[in-house]
Amino acid sequence: MRVFPNSNRRSRSKNNSAGFTLIELIISMSLMVIISGILASIIAANFKILEEVSDRKKMVTRGLHAVNLFQREVGMITDSTNIVIADDQQLKFNDKYSNTWEYVVTASNFTRQEVGIGSAMTLATPVINGSTSFQYFDGDNAELTSTPLGATDLKLVRLIKLKLTMDDGVEGVSLLSIVYPENLNIYNKPLAQ
Repeated sequence: MRVFPNSNRRSRSKNNSAGFTLIELIISMSLMVIISGILASIIAANFKILEEVSDRKKMVTRGLHAVNLFQREVGMITDSTNIVIADDQQLKFNDKYSNTWEYVVTASNFTRQEVGIGSAMTLATPVINGSTSFQYFDGDNAELTSTPLGATDLKLVRLIKLKLTMDDGVEGVSLLSIVYPENLNIYNKPLAQ
């Protein structure tokens, strides 16, 4: 007797290898659509956060540039008589090279101009006007509050502070600059004996 391979086995395995049913395909496609939607919203939210962080970083960089420029130029005041105007929103002075500089806080800008040369350049924008100001202190670190400073108070100025508050649309970013002009000779003071 001859043995033939079981032909019934082949036919059974053909019938038992079932694919996906239509309902299983619909359910799996629906799940893929839902998961794709969730991932897309997460990715969009992350891109928005990255854009906000980038904008804030650019704003702070502009503010730091403005503060550094202010510190460098105000540091070149050699004598308190070189301060022409000292107000909480405006500072005008002559540096050691006889250049006249004017820093002004306007409605939403912090500007700088070399008087007699060109027009004002915006250093930082937008700024919060009510929180951005200049402050002046005498040799005892007492604030000179009667701004604009009169001729007598102008001679007393030994320290100038700039509080620059950038408007980021939320709470604001504050940068503080404290400058001792050269008239104090703070770096060359003899040691007390």
